Amino acid sequence: MTPELTFKLASNFAIVGWLLLAGLPNARVTKLLVRNGVWPLLLSVLYLLILAFHARGGFDFGSLEGVTKLFANPWVLLAGWVHYLAFDLFVGIWETKEAEVLGISRWILIPCLFFTLMFGPIGYLLFQIVRWRKGGSRANI
Repeated sequence: MTPELTFKLASNFAIVGWLLLAGLPNARVTKLLVRNGVWPLLLSVLYLLILAFHARGGFDFGSLEGVTKLFANPWVLLAGWVHYLAFDLFVGIWETKEAEVLGISRWILIPCLFFTLMFGPIGYLLFQIVRWRKGGSRANI
């Protein structure tokens, strides 16, 4: 399997999870496969396998130059992408659950989920603002 094929499979897999989360958040399949964390867990397993079989040498996270060299390896770059996919989806799941607790409309949640999918921290920031306006505690994560 090539890094490009793995990238496409992982990305499509994540998109299915996001579509279920945004479109059918209370469907049994969504609760069983996405909301309970299985979807990001499977992406995490992929992340581990990529690093275990394709990352060689040391990881220099101590400088921008070191990180740049690290991501020159397409497999490590792919691992970084899968890392984003897993963690962004995990945050989206948390946002969905939190929105239910606080009674946040799905129509307000969907843009937050979109921005979390596309720009991670910006979606999280947007959701925290919505959450705060709805009376949620900022410290309750």
